[in-house]
Amino acid sequence: MSFEQAPVDRIEIASHVRNARYASSSIEEDPKKFLYISGYEECSPLYDLRRKTFPYLTLEMIVRGGGKLVLNGRKFDIHPGFCFCTGPRVSVHLQASKTQPLNKYFIAFGHEIASSDIRASRLYPGFVYRDANPAILEKWNELILEEGISQSAESAKNVMSLVHVLVRKITPSIGLRSKPQSPNALVERVLREIETNFRELSALQEIADRFGVTSEHLCRVFKANHKISPYKILSRRKMEHAYAQLKMSETPIQEIAHSLGFTDAFHFSRAFKKQYGYPPSVARHEIKDLLDPAFSREISS
Repeated sequence: MSFEQAPVDRIEIASHVRNARYASSSIEEDPKKFLYISGYEECSPLYDLRRKTFPYLTLEMIVRGGGKLVLNGRKFDIHPGFCFCTGPRVSVHLQASKTQPLNKYFIAFGHEIASSDIRASRLYPGFVYRDANPAILEKWNELILEEGISQSAESAKNVMSLVHVLVRKITPSIGLRSKPQSPNALVERVLREIETNFRELSALQEIADRFGVTSEHLCRVFKANHKISPYKILSRRKMEHAYAQLKMSETPIQEIAHSLGFTDAFHFSRAFKKQYGYPPSVARHEIKDLLDPAFSREISS
């Protein structure tokens, strides 16, 4: 789905931007709804965005320049690496610097995404994080845009995998947790353990042993509180990391497999294909087509 087909009547694109690039994806069952819209904008000194509210959770990421931000009455001087979220019931006034051109990326999430796993990552309207690495923001957002623009059969799924990793880099102390309203402390502890040690964990029993419970009990707790097994969460986290390594480095596939606890590349390839629908060799090949040689060397460094 091209950006021109996106719901532009509901996503207001601000004036005084140039060299803008956008990508989006609709929901297959209902083309009128969208999963995400991502974009890059270079803002002129006249850029002055004012909103009393916005219907969609939107993550904004500054990579160059500066300016002033008022978010629900809170005032900030913004700089490269400054990230914040707008959304429902959150007023925003973003004004670009007159002397330091403001360049930024954004990701607007559709209701289905914003109400589920993205919110579980603790992104919320009014969120602020001041200390992200601008180079990391640029690299991951460029991959998200390139993947979205490619419009491959799996582009939406691939984009969301990249978005999840980007969110973890923006909120490194939060990691993967259960929903805030979950009363089960064991679930939260297990999720933190998976996020911290997913490379070395390889089986459900290993996770259960670390918390002194049976694997059966652990599965029952997760079924009641998280609706997905801890092993599936572990596997998904491993594959998200693998996908990022395939896209962001030239590390051999065998080495990536070994770093994630797979004894051979065949079992790793089978697990990767089960999640993404194609083998890791295809993901590795795609990035060579999407990125020019100079940028490929940059992200490998």
